[in-house]
Amino acid sequence: MSAFDDVEDFVRLSKRATKMGELADLLTGTVEGFGFDHVALVHHVNLSAGPIAAQEALQFINYPDAWRALMRERGYLGDDPVLAACQKSATGFLWSEVSRIIVLNPRQTEILEAASTCGMGEGFTVPVNVPGEFLGSCSFAMRAGRDVQRQLLPAAQYIGCFAFEAARRIRLSAASSSQAEKRPTLTGRQFDCLILVAQGRSDWHIAQLLGISHETVHQ
Repeated sequence: MSAFDDVEDFVRLSKRATKMGELADLLTGTVEGFGFDHVALVHHVNLSAGPIAAQEALQFINYPDAWRALMRERGYLGDDPVLAACQKSATGFLWSEVSRIIVLNPRQTEILEAASTCGMGEGFTVPVNVPGEFLGSCSFAMRAGRDVQRQLLPAAQYIGCFAFEAARRIRLSAASSSQAEKRPTLTGRQFDCLILVAQGRSDWHIAQLLGISHETVHQ
C-alpha cells in the first residue's frame, strides 16, 4: 500500500469520526506508519485567555510529558518558533527549516534546543488558516535520533489538512448540539400567547380568548 493509499483511507475514516478521541486515535495510528511518534493538532491560542478560547480552540497534543511540562513552566507557547513560522508559510515545513522561514531570536533558539533535550527530534508542521478563526496547525514529530522520511511529507501534508478539517467539523457539531440543548422551548399555551401578542392583542384580550388568567398571560 502506498502513502497516498493511506491518505485516502484516512480521509474516508476521518469523515466518519464523530468524537475527538476517535479522530485522535485514527490520526496517531496513521502517522505512526509514516515514522512519526507524536502529534499536535492545535489552534494557536492560550486556553487561559478566556471562555471563548477554551470552548472554541482545538487542542490535541501527545508530546512527551517532560516537554509539555517545560513549555508550561517557562511559558514557551507565546514564543514558539514553529507557531511563528506558520504565519509565514502556506505549506508544511520541517522544524529544521524554521530558520529559513523566520529570523530566530535568542528565546526561539532556546526553545528549539530545549525541545531536543526533552527528547523531541525532527518535526513537520502543516499550517492551517481559516479566516475568522484562530490560526492553527497540525504537527507530526519524531523522537530524537530518528530520521524523517522526506518522500512521505507530501502525504503528511494532506493528512494534516484533512485531520484539522475533521476536528473542526466535530467541534462545530458539538457546539451546535450544545446550543440546541440550551435553547428554551415553549409549551403549547406559551406559543399561543406569543402568536396573539404578535397580533397586537392585549393581555386581557388574550386571557379571554384562551380562558386563562391575566396573570398567567403576563408571565
